[in-house]
Amino acid sequence: MNAVASGSRSSRRKSVLFCAECSFQNPVSEGWLVVSDGDERTIVCPECGHVADHRTERSAPSPQRAD
Repeated sequence: MNAVASGSRSSRRKSVLFCAECSFQNPVSEGWLVVSDGDERTIVCPECGHVADHRTERSAPSPQRAD
């Protein structure tokens, strides 16, 4: 069975990252502190300093830019 969503949806979706400590939320490409060191990338909350994500660049998803 297929579900049909009512109403119009944008053709682009923004991925939103949520901070588990202070509930800050924003797309990864907007507002988060992204620190790259060699082949590692760390995403840090700008509000409380909590590390939201840490991984090697090979496994890190690329932030999508909204044009």
